[in-house]
Amino acid sequence: MTLHLFNPENDLALALGCRHYTPPPHAVAIHNAGALLPMWWAEKEDRVIAPEIMQTEASRLARRFGLNGVIAGDVCGVTSLSPWGWSLDAKRQFLRAGVDGGILPDDASIERIRQLSHRRMSVEILTRLDSDNPIAIETTDPDVVVEAERNNPGCYVKSPWSSSGRGVFCARSLDENALRRRAAGIIHRQGSVMVERGLDKVADFAALFHSDGHRVSFRGLSLFSTETRGMYSGNVVAPQSYIESRLSEMIDPEILMTLINREEEILTELTASAYQGWMGIDMMVYNDGGRLRVMPCVELNLRMTMGVVAMKVCERLGVETPHFLAWEHKENNSLESSESLIMLPPTDGFTLRLTKI
Repeated sequence: MTLHLFNPENDLALALGCRHYTPPPHAVAIHNAGALLPMWWAEKEDRVIAPEIMQTEASRLARRFGLNGVIAGDVCGVTSLSPWGWSLDAKRQFLRAGVDGGILPDDASIERIRQLSHRRMSVEILTRLDSDNPIAIETTDPDVVVEAERNNPGCYVKSPWSSSGRGVFCARSLDENALRRRAAGIIHRQGSVMVERGLDKVADFAALFHSDGHRVSFRGLSLFSTETRGMYSGNVVAPQSYIESRLSEMIDPEILMTLINREEEILTELTASAYQGWMGIDMMVYNDGGRLRVMPCVELNLRMTMGVVAMKVCERLGVETPHFLAWEHKENNSLESSESLIMLPPTDGFTLRLTKI
């Protein structure tokens, strides 16, 4: 029996590295709204950490979509744990739910996961791929960030730990003094900062992997969208054949699979002994002087991802035509139509909607 936890604030908790983390209101709202999300991939008899008040909605979701998982009550029979991501704060939440500390990872194991979740891992992966794509620089000196922007206007500056595009900004939007101050703030809070040359993006996609604790294996591809500032906005839900076809219109599928096969090997070497569960490598198709190329590793997400959720929703519903899965935040967002479905009960103004493209 597995106990699931939806803790999307985990990347922010990793940034602080402390056991008692208080997430910002927006993160709390998403946590509450998505509490039942693990039902979309839970197995029979599994438990989900969610407020008891959601029991009725959990039963409704199970009946309507044929989902598994019930809200955790007695956790004595739990033998494995499946959070959205691991951190000291995730460990605290499992202990609060009554989980036996003996099945939890120790603090040293969580610290290893934390280090593997740092954005410098993209540098490690690209280096092992022997990639000729631009590689980010990690620095503790704000002047290095300013100099990088002078040399290549339109650089992107990234916090070592952040999620869904938060903690990422284009240096072009700031003057040099403001850029220096902002970079210094990130360095003060997280110890360093990443800076990389901006690319002429054509499409965002990801390779999805799973670790069994011994080997990492490739499980599928995902197409996702981001806003102008780089913040995540949603995922395409469609059969793998559709996603593969879309990507093959832009890049050679053989080249892509060669890269992914090598990434399987690299991730096994780097992460398999330290981490079990889902992970994803965000990738990009970009225009390089009129030629479309693959950036094989924008970042590694050593956790569950919305790309995996999209794949699970596709499998569960038998989706045959492309749809778009996205979080909504607005009042009265519980209405459905022939073109869209509400995947989770609206909570705190948030819900998850699947819309036909």
